[in-house]
Amino acid sequence: MLLVDSADQQAILHALQFPGVRGFTTNPTLMARAAGVDVLSLDKYVGAARKLCKMSADIGSIRHLMIQTVGDADNALRQAALYVDDLKSARDKNLWIKLTPTPASLACCPALTDMGCASLVTAVFTAAQAYVAMEAGADGVAVYLGRLMRLESDWEKKLESIAAIVKSAERTLLLASFPDRHAVELGLRYSRDVTAPPAVLAELLESSLSREAINAFDEKVAWKR
Repeated sequence: MLLVDSADQQAILHALQFPGVRGFTTNPTLMARAAGVDVLSLDKYVGAARKLCKMSADIGSIRHLMIQTVGDADNALRQAALYVDDLKSARDKNLWIKLTPTPASLACCPALTDMGCASLVTAVFTAAQAYVAMEAGADGVAVYLGRLMRLESDWEKKLESIAAIVKSAERTLLLASFPDRHAVELGLRYSRDVTAPPAVLAELLESSLSREAINAFDEKVAWKR
């Protein structure tokens, strides 16, 4: 699963033209950035998320959309219900509700399942968090790999432990927070489920060796006019 990490509608639509992109993931920081503000009120945040849901309902190439809820558990479930309603006329959509690794947030997992949503616990940095998320019924966890690599010298061991727990539960490990293509390539050792910002997404097919080979191929056939 390859997703674009953005809440900007035009950026999402552009990213969908890249081979293999099947949707998008957002968070409050990205939502505020897309709105051009530092902080969004709850009403404006939910309104912006609903616009993304309504856009997604009409675009067949969007298979997965991941939207983070904010506030307490009751607020989270109310938000999820609105997003489900916005997608009720759409087919083949997987709505993932992003939760934080807190007791109140994880308690929402069964109710989200009943709504027909998948739950993704985001900002997971430890094996213990991943374990509790799996036991609570979450459908996956998201690890900010770029941040983990930057702040933890033993990031590989930590990620290996998280990946093993998620794999044993047969759930999804989404890797995020990529500063560049190199970080994506390191992350692919642990999971094929990735969300990348538009700039990094555009780099994924880049290789100097590939470029040399392509140029050599082009030199052998005079197809350009």
